[in-house]
Amino acid sequence: MSYSALRTLLAPWGELRPQPASDWQGPMPLPATLVDFYAQVGPWGETYHAHVGPTGVSLDIGGNPVDIPPLHKLWQLQAGYRWNAVSGERLADWSEQWLVVADQGADPFILDIASGEIFFAFHGAGAWEPKWLAANLDTAFGGLATIANAMAELGDDAFDDTDELLATARAAVASSLASYLGSAAQAAQFLDALEWYQA
Repeated sequence: MSYSALRTLLAPWGELRPQPASDWQGPMPLPATLVDFYAQVGPWGETYHAHVGPTGVSLDIGGNPVDIPPLHKLWQLQAGYRWNAVSGERLADWSEQWLVVADQGADPFILDIASGEIFFAFHGAGAWEPKWLAANLDTAFGGLATIANAMAELGDDAFDDTDELLATARAAVASSLASYLGSAAQAAQFLDALEWYQA
């Protein structure tokens, strides 16, 4: 798969740098889709503190940013989902085939290793109830970047005086997303899965 279009969509949100599969810190083989994604796109981001290293890319889609880590930090991102971040105990309600590939304020974007599909879930609900977001990683991250780019283009014009999202801005974002995904129905489903600016 070629990720050239996705590179273009993600480029405004942080440095992209090819990263080899050997950067992966996890105990299982890195899924092929992630091998390709990090080799061809490689979210790297800024390095603000040498001891912290690169931060990955952060997409501003409204609310908390969507953070996509560099590959050497991807396994660390599983803490709090796959295992208890304090005790290290494996958490039984997290499927073995789920891998967090990005998060938005601790709400995970999940790669189903078996199917290649991407799901999104809200934390703090008592049980994980992932919602289907996209058929593959490329589509999911491309959709999120499309939202971020549309919001960046709108700037302050997206909001009214009380910082509420304007209907015209919602329509503009939905239109951009529909163009990317192929239909208004797919765009609506994508935004619904995120509960994007829903009351």
